[in-house]
Amino acid sequence: MSIKSQRLFLLLFLLAILPAKILFSQTAKGIWTKMLPLEEQNPVWKAHWIWVDESKGYDVILARKTFELEQEEKKARLYISASSIYRLYVNGKYVARGPARSAPHHQYVDAWEIAEFLQKGKNTLAVRVHSQQNKHSYHDEGRAGLFVQLEMAAKTLISDKSWRVSADLSWDSKTPKISRFQQIVTDRVDFREYAHGWHMSDFDDGKWEYATPLMRNVGWPSPPKDADPIPLTPPWTSLLLRDLPYLREKKQIAIVPIQASYVSREEIDQGVNLDRSLDKRIKKQWESYARQQSSLEISTPHEKGSFFILFDLGSLKNGSPQLEIEGEAGTEISILCAPFLVDEVFSHKVVFSDFEDKIILSGKRDSWEATYFKPARYMGILIPASSAPVNIHYAGIRYIEYPFERKGHIRSPQAPWIQAYMDATDRTIKACTTDGYTDNYRERRQYAQTGYYGAMGNYWLFGDHELQRRYLVQVAQEQDANGIMPAYAPLAADDFMIILDSNCLWIRSLRNYLLYSGDYETARHLLPAAHKLMDLLHSYTNELGMINNPPYPYWLDHAQIDRRGANFTLNGHYLGALEDFVEVLNWIGVRDLQTYEDRAQKLRTSLSTELWDHEQALFSDAYIDGGISKRFSEHTQAMALSLNLGSQNQREQVIAKILEEDKLNYVNRESGMTMVTPAMSYFLHKGLCENGYIDESFDLFRRRFDKMLAPEGNQSLWEEWWLDATGRSGEKRKTSRSDAQTESAFPPALFAEYLLGLNPTEPGMKEILIHLPKTSLENIEAEIPSPEGTLKLSWQLGQEEGKLMLEIPGEMQIKLEPESFGEEVLRKMRINGKALKGGNFPLLSAGNYEISF
Repeated sequence: MSIKSQRLFLLLFLLAILPAKILFSQTAKGIWTKMLPLEEQNPVWKAHWIWVDESKGYDVILARKTFELEQEEKKARLYISASSIYRLYVNGKYVARGPARSAPHHQYVDAWEIAEFLQKGKNTLAVRVHSQQNKHSYHDEGRAGLFVQLEMAAKTLISDKSWRVSADLSWDSKTPKISRFQQIVTDRVDFREYAHGWHMSDFDDGKWEYATPLMRNVGWPSPPKDADPIPLTPPWTSLLLRDLPYLREKKQIAIVPIQASYVSREEIDQGVNLDRSLDKRIKKQWESYARQQSSLEISTPHEKGSFFILFDLGSLKNGSPQLEIEGEAGTEISILCAPFLVDEVFSHKVVFSDFEDKIILSGKRDSWEATYFKPARYMGILIPASSAPVNIHYAGIRYIEYPFERKGHIRSPQAPWIQAYMDATDRTIKACTTDGYTDNYRERRQYAQTGYYGAMGNYWLFGDHELQRRYLVQVAQEQDANGIMPAYAPLAADDFMIILDSNCLWIRSLRNYLLYSGDYETARHLLPAAHKLMDLLHSYTNELGMINNPPYPYWLDHAQIDRRGANFTLNGHYLGALEDFVEVLNWIGVRDLQTYEDRAQKLRTSLSTELWDHEQALFSDAYIDGGISKRFSEHTQAMALSLNLGSQNQREQVIAKILEEDKLNYVNRESGMTMVTPAMSYFLHKGLCENGYIDESFDLFRRRFDKMLAPEGNQSLWEEWWLDATGRSGEKRKTSRSDAQTESAFPPALFAEYLLGLNPTEPGMKEILIHLPKTSLENIEAEIPSPEGTLKLSWQLGQEEGKLMLEIPGEMQIKLEPESFGEEVLRKMRINGKALKGGNFPLLSAGNYEISF
């Protein structure tokens, strides 16, 4: 039997014995704004923010409140928030974690229905809170706090000075951050100092101190000494009910071992070369452990070094590793995670992230769960050499998922790669999304440009609008006085990082959000912020209408392009923002459009005429002091093509050079042209398709992207062209990159527009224009989510008579684009068997249609 067959046999065997109870979801019902009538969306806040004595500087506290109920409650709504993360228990049972990411000046509060967890008589609320240090917004210093308000028919219970609190002394406050991008930290826990059973109802908290209600600690004059605590105290100057669906939580045991062997610490730190060997003692115990009938007993003689077990969880999961483990007091256990393997090497270090948690055993049976989730497909346990055995009773992960519902599908029997990329986009977005629409799983930042690229996959796959709305709002909440917006939000430091192209893409995201959601209320709410930003961008333009030597940096995916003077790609983003903003204003009903239309036309003309290099037959990267740069990039050509800049002849010359099959290293081409990165490939392929090179565009797309779908990986869309970090410099690094980047999740938008011919033209997808696709595909079908319901369509184009089948939902209307079909085709067209009257296309409303031509 081959090694591959052995692995498959082991996996099938273990899955067959896996008890159903190992996977479960939480039972508490989370309540958010869309579930409530308007009058219930703004609760009357009464609770106080509490903590232990702030002067002691503890990062983690345990808080408890015991109370009596004279009868069972039919309804009990618990509001809770914390800085930064809470884990809630009611009568010893785990309920939930939260809150959703937010800046303290707009602090989000979760609401849970917990009546089913309460009982007549004695009840206990128990909460563990970890506070991330440093600043979380440019407004105020971060501050540790817990906020709880339980509303029942008989009484309202609030967090106040009657609560019992204790610092969690098992937590090492010097625990390292996971990466430089996140405040999230890895666990360093000493169970010898842990308050075992602290969350249970029968725990004695009599020796714990009473909570300290938090008062305003900034500004002059200070609060009077006899002032009462209030719900709104800096930095929490606004409390908002959660406006995002709750995450699903599931628990999975780790039962698929792929390595169990002795290793050195040096191997762990440098990367373990896997040979997929399993220690004989592990094999003997495995069936009983997998059934949870016994523990794994592991002895590690000193002469053999540490023992390492590596599990494959089957797919990438955002979750908190868990262990129930028993061993000699003082034994240090490392729990190591990784999202993928590179060349059969396991490493817990991914670029600037280090996914290693450490716990010290108490000598009792210790139950541990990581405080913060991390991306994990592979989970390892490192047990040091010891004279005493260690027993693993349970190893697994509690993973979290945004409640996406797959509604969109695009398939073609002759092109299975289309569905493969739809599925890869699905996996990519899910891997990067938890309580925010983030760029990738290593940074977890809600970048302003992420919502532009990532939403292109989201809208066509899931039809989810809440993530995009929240991202737009949270970036706007951090807008600076002059109109500039930060690169990401909520902010996590006081540097107010700015990326100018992200600001342009925020405007473009606003346009797309309104188009796909039809949410005029949010668009109108954000309009003042958009006006302020657009006027600021205009102030950086030169006499040609181009942004020139701006005071802020711009990203362009760290491309090696000329950033002097007026950069073509940046100005392409700006032109897109201008034209999209005009469209938003028009949809909303603002008629004063001329100023922005004039700016767009001036910039369009300048980019088309001033940056063309006749010798190279390419558009130059930059306009510098009246001349043009001699550096050229695919980024620049992509912008020119996607925006239809220059003449048709110029674009044809550009396309010829783009489609040349020259040598490249995924940084530069043999011609010297800088290559686009995965994220900015969207504009390249859109540009090729816009100019009629659809088949050629997708052939090029597949040559560059197909390696990401290799079966040995997670089959998601990468951050860079290579996982070994060669994508920016061409030189390999010791650290790898993320294999899931939401900014690479744009393929469904290209498929919808150019393989299906779909072009939504009215907010809420109320109206969609359909073009006859100009591809070699003969058959393709799709289900497209929209606020009106699911649009179903299929093209049959390979025969003498073509057909378009439509099932139109709700109040959606479909228009066929006459020019794409041609006059001869139109003369023979039938809609449900009837010829067109006078050759005029009707608006097709809800119903089923067969259009033959």
